[in-house]
Amino acid sequence: MNSTTSFDELLNSSESAKIFFASLPDYVRGAVVKNSVNISSEDELHRFADSVMHEFN
Repeated sequence: MNSTTSFDELLNSSESAKIFFASLPDYVRGAVVKNSVNISSEDELHRFADSVMHEFN
């Protein structure tokens, strides 16, 4: 099984998750992709993106 399957399914099934992901800065999207195995819900996506952005602020 591909490690990004759940994340890919999330983006394919949720328009709001796809829009949110696309709106993120490049460095946050890169971190999300690298950690996509741990992200399978929109809530997890928001929490992870927020934590990455706070690390760099």
